[in-house]
Amino acid sequence: MLLMTTEPVSALSWKVLCVDDESSILRALKRLLPKATYDVTIATSGQEGLAVLAQQPIDLVISDMRMPGMSGAEFLEQVASLYPDTVRILLTGYSDIESTIAAVNRGRIHRYLQKPWDSDALLECLAQEMESRRLKRENEQLYHLVEAQNQELKELNSVLEKKVEQRTLQIRKALSDLQSSHQRVKEQVRAIIRVFYNLLSLKGTPGSAYTQEVSQLCWLLGGSLEQTDFERMNTKLAGLLGEVGVLCLDDYLVRKSWHEMNTLERDQFRTHAILAYRAMSPVQHLSSIALSVLHQFDRYDGKGNQQGLQGENLPLGSRILAVARDYIYAVRGVSADVRLSRAGALAKLREQAGLVYDPVLIEKLPDVLPSLNLDLLEQDERVVSTYNLVPGMKLSRDVVTSANLLLLPEGHQVSEHTIKRLQSYAESADEVLRIHIFSSRVRAVG
Repeated sequence: MLLMTTEPVSALSWKVLCVDDESSILRALKRLLPKATYDVTIATSGQEGLAVLAQQPIDLVISDMRMPGMSGAEFLEQVASLYPDTVRILLTGYSDIESTIAAVNRGRIHRYLQKPWDSDALLECLAQEMESRRLKRENEQLYHLVEAQNQELKELNSVLEKKVEQRTLQIRKALSDLQSSHQRVKEQVRAIIRVFYNLLSLKGTPGSAYTQEVSQLCWLLGGSLEQTDFERMNTKLAGLLGEVGVLCLDDYLVRKSWHEMNTLERDQFRTHAILAYRAMSPVQHLSSIALSVLHQFDRYDGKGNQQGLQGENLPLGSRILAVARDYIYAVRGVSADVRLSRAGALAKLREQAGLVYDPVLIEKLPDVLPSLNLDLLEQDERVVSTYNLVPGMKLSRDVVTSANLLLLPEGHQVSEHTIKRLQSYAESADEVLRIHIFSSRVRAVG
């Protein structure tokens, strides 16, 4: 733990050494300096003073200039050399100017006082020097404290860096494990979807052959509305699983074409969306897809919708699925007994824009269709009987019997002879032939 304080330097233990060859001067100095503040030691010569300094720490030295043997200047010069932190004060007479200058230069004294001294001036001088020394000691202590704290901070930072590095590695590993787990979940969900799709294909519904095209158109429409990749993928999967609920319906209903169903059967068929929702919604990763599938038959204007949703309150995925499904079913002949051209399918959906379909999606639809790259009819189909055939009509599909025997191939140009042959067969076999021909009217592509 970092310590941000330091104990104050005590001002009660200043050690003072007084050096003079006159005992009276030493006694006078000892009497003058208060014992409560100064611990005074005396010496009668420079040699004796050096001996004292060698035995104990001294904060301040007061030395006379004129002494036998070693002068004050010589004594203070050695003190400055051996104990540079000790404060040095020189006592000198009026006639010692030259010696005083030598002491200042050689002994690097801090102060000099003339004899006879003024007691107040001497005490003030000592107080100032000791205050300066106290501040210096405090600064040194603070410096060492800061140094110690800096070292402690370095050690703490080193430990912290190691902990951060260790924690970062743990987080990275956890993130990697989470990503791996998430990837496994995604793969499992995709596997489930593939199973559903395969089962739907095996069921053989009229629309199951075109599920991939519905799914791809959902993806393209989602991109036109700037959905995120995640949202687009969910919309695409909704297109793939749009009819998965038919797995729960009776085969007799599932295998019927939409145009062959009566009103009751169509209502029953639409319940596959509810069945699919019940199957998928408990799976967290399929919940948004399940909502899109559930509402795929809801009208944009809200008319007849069970939950009362309408407009943009309907899930975007369900609005996209409705447009993609009905366009593909129109051009592939799933929702009716005829196939429409691209222009014919667009015209059909435009008639219901704002009623059944989201008008924004109907507006976006022509822009994305080129990317779908489907091989479509250039003209709409229509169905006629043998008695409505006219020479010059072109067959859009093979003409086959109820026994699946080929009478005429797709693309055949109808002639008077062809009409007579077909009418003759229909009468003899007592069979009504539904003949698909290209509409004579070509729609403009919008």
